[in-house]
Amino acid sequence: MRLAVLDSSYGDTAVESAAAAPLGVEVVDARADAAPVDGVLVQYATITAADLDAHPEWRVVGRYGVGVDTIDLAAAAERGIPVVNVPDYCEEEVATHAAALVLAATRRVLEADALVRVGRWADWPTLRPIRSLSGMTLALLGVGRIGRETIRLLQPFFGRIVAHDPWATDVPGAELVGFEEALAAADVLSLHVPLTAETHHLLGADAIARLKPTAYVVNVSRGGLIDSAALAAALSAGRLAGAALDVLEHEPPTDDPILAAPHVTLTNHLAWYSEESERRLRHLLAERCASVLTTGDAPTIANRAALARS
Repeated sequence: MRLAVLDSSYGDTAVESAAAAPLGVEVVDARADAAPVDGVLVQYATITAADLDAHPEWRVVGRYGVGVDTIDLAAAAERGIPVVNVPDYCEEEVATHAAALVLAATRRVLEADALVRVGRWADWPTLRPIRSLSGMTLALLGVGRIGRETIRLLQPFFGRIVAHDPWATDVPGAELVGFEEALAAADVLSLHVPLTAETHHLLGADAIARLKPTAYVVNVSRGGLIDSAALAAALSAGRLAGAALDVLEHEPPTDDPILAAPHVTLTNHLAWYSEESERRLRHLLAERCASVLTTGDAPTIANRAALARS
């Protein structure tokens, strides 16, 4: 049995090969070996129904990461193909990055750095207002693994933490509220939900208008959750205090209006990364896809419910 890495930025398949070998599965690089395989691992590539039909020999599709919005889950389920992801490889890293962006934005760290570098040491009053976090409310949309870890990290800083998640029943450290209440309460709004048809532009112009003009927006999940043009317009008009984003609607960005908006901190889809998390991701994905080939199951099958219906 063989798995092929269709695309990745990791340079080789050594980690994947070592993870799959104990299960009797070989991992090859499709860019160097075009022979038929039983399943594929993808990082950036999209997998459509047409791709699946062109490769009826595929028995599993694995995606490097948490999100699976680049893969047609329904089409895979209709063809009996499990789609494996790894939602549990970087909770610490993403939550830490979210916390870092929250603190950097509210403390105006990058803007202060810019002043120092151009000789404006005494111009710190231009950064006003900066508020005490103990008097502010952190609001989260989505409280899965990463959202809960973000709450744990930031709980010592904020006076109040609220969260909206229609699937959550108990969240230590946070008060569960409705969507509108979360928007209205937020001094900092942090997004922790997957990108689906229902959550696309979850933070659109109407939702942004419901935020306080003194609020900050933080996103470490998926760029498509936010209407980038609407966010840029609000920032430019002074209707928000700032934003800190690790993900954008189009990556890499070229003409995204958020690039020219004021009071924005941007990182380059880095939240997932540490040396440890990269290795963990590669190992777990290969191991789980190999498990599907050898046992028919794995701990994280993103289209499990659809497969059961099919």
